[in-house]
Amino acid sequence: MRRLPGLLLGAAAVTVAAAATIPAPAAAAPGRVSSPPAAAAAGVTATTAATMTAGAAAAASSVPAGVQGMDVSSHQGNVSWSQAYRDGARFAYVKATESVTYRNPYYAQQYQGSRQAGMVRGAYHFALPHKSGGAAQADYFVAGGGGWTADGWTLPGVLDIEFNPYQSSNGLDICYDLSPAAMVSWIRAFSDRYLALTGRRPAIYTNTYWWQTCTGGSAAFGDHPLWLARYSSAVGALPAGWTRHAIWQYADSGVLPGDQNVFNGTHEQLKLLAGGGTTAAPVQAPAKAPAGTAAKRPVRTATRVTSVNAWPEPVRKGRTITVSGTLRQAAGTRRGIAREPVVIRFKARGSRTWATMGTVTTTSGGAFSRRFKAVRDGSWQVLYRGDSLRLASSGGSDYVDVRTWW
Repeated sequence: MRRLPGLLLGAAAVTVAAAATIPAPAAAAPGRVSSPPAAAAAGVTATTAATMTAGAAAAASSVPAGVQGMDVSSHQGNVSWSQAYRDGARFAYVKATESVTYRNPYYAQQYQGSRQAGMVRGAYHFALPHKSGGAAQADYFVAGGGGWTADGWTLPGVLDIEFNPYQSSNGLDICYDLSPAAMVSWIRAFSDRYLALTGRRPAIYTNTYWWQTCTGGSAAFGDHPLWLARYSSAVGALPAGWTRHAIWQYADSGVLPGDQNVFNGTHEQLKLLAGGGTTAAPVQAPAKAPAGTAAKRPVRTATRVTSVNAWPEPVRKGRTITVSGTLRQAAGTRRGIAREPVVIRFKARGSRTWATMGTVTTTSGGAFSRRFKAVRDGSWQVLYRGDSLRLASSGGSDYVDVRTWW
């Protein structure tokens, strides 16, 4: 990820990433920033800039306790993932895309290689909000590898939203010349489209100074996992809206390739975040049970997708159909479950693969409905992947297939 000065408001001694001059996109493929931009562009004095650089070096030499991870881009090229795992990395984020024109040429090696080495991994998108709308960049991100699946190994996609790294070429300010209201609207558009495409909110990578300055201190995104960039010996103040961070990027170099990160929780909680078990920061580790007592674990409620239907019937190839149903608890009151994502899938006749056709959020009563065009013969299916409070729907009775070849 690019690193530009990110001063924490009111901090006396601030450290941030050392950033690098990046050629304009037309001249070279985007990469990781590795040298400081003009200090004046961010209102940073030469003395402060020197302090920040020294602080970054100090942070790199001190490794915080916790589950260690890394993030990489094309700057790292082909990574030796087995060595990184031996050196302690247990999770990784890989740059997938930037704006709507750039894809990391090393993405496949980095994304697949980290998983094969035994790491939990995810993808991130570097936002250029002056280039296109948030929804368009979310589309490009998911199409370029930034999707998510509840397999316990895939972390939620990340929106990397931070300082404008191309100020020298585009002449825009650190907020891309967007007002705080416009920036918040752009981030919301990206998040809403990512939710619609994948069934969960993206994580947000940022730093406190940029967030307070460019969103006006918006507190509207506290339900998104926070990945905080701060090169110092402590996490420090969080951006408005968050009371807890999920990941802390504390240095741009160290034992591991790329930037150095630590997860704010246990490895079990990291897997829970990957599996969709929480839409925000990881849960606090439970307190140790008193001697002679058994620690109680929260019990997740069983769920079921019911009353799935498609009409008009008979469904024929080429017709537009509506797939609807209700997400309910599977026991007790069997009440509908509100504001949860259900995934609608289609499998072409003769195929073994289910393709995701869309994700829709349930109403206050648990109902959902989505229209599609039956462009091929096949079957429809509806899934719920679960969260930290509810189990994923399972068993044949939870799904109703609708054949389209009558």
